[in-house]
Amino acid sequence: MAPQLQDRPDVAVFSEIGIIEHRMRRSVIDHLPAGMTYAHFELLAVFARVGDGQTPAELAELTMMTKGAMTNILQKMEAQGWIIVLADVKDRRKKRVRLAKAGSEAYGQVLKSMKWKMDALRGGFTESEFLQVLPFLRALRTFLEDINEQPEPVALSHR
Repeated sequence: MAPQLQDRPDVAVFSEIGIIEHRMRRSVIDHLPAGMTYAHFELLAVFARVGDGQTPAELAELTMMTKGAMTNILQKMEAQGWIIVLADVKDRRKKRVRLAKAGSEAYGQVLKSMKWKMDALRGGFTESEFLQVLPFLRALRTFLEDINEQPEPVALSHR
């Protein structure tokens, strides 16, 4: 009997990653303040990770969103007072996005309300377990980034 699709390790890995991502996203969504979406939270997380001052196009690339979606998100976040969109001092045609104090505080509040979950996660697994899985996950991410940059082989493009 041929192995079933769900029995293949590559399929099982992506299935687990998808379920983990869904559960993590659901956990964050449960702690968001009124008016904040997961996309808003993701952008605040980018600012926490790499700082602010990017153009909307740079933010779209960092978050793997379209420029149109990023424009919509930025407009809504600016209306909430979480970010400030300013003209670029070197090139007035471009905009730069800065994190407002209210955005930083809102992000911090979400993390604070989730602290017990993060503590439970850290208590459920050792640092060594997290470190052991990182090389594979990073290699998988890099592989997917690289393969998505390549053109489709000619034999496959004539479906």
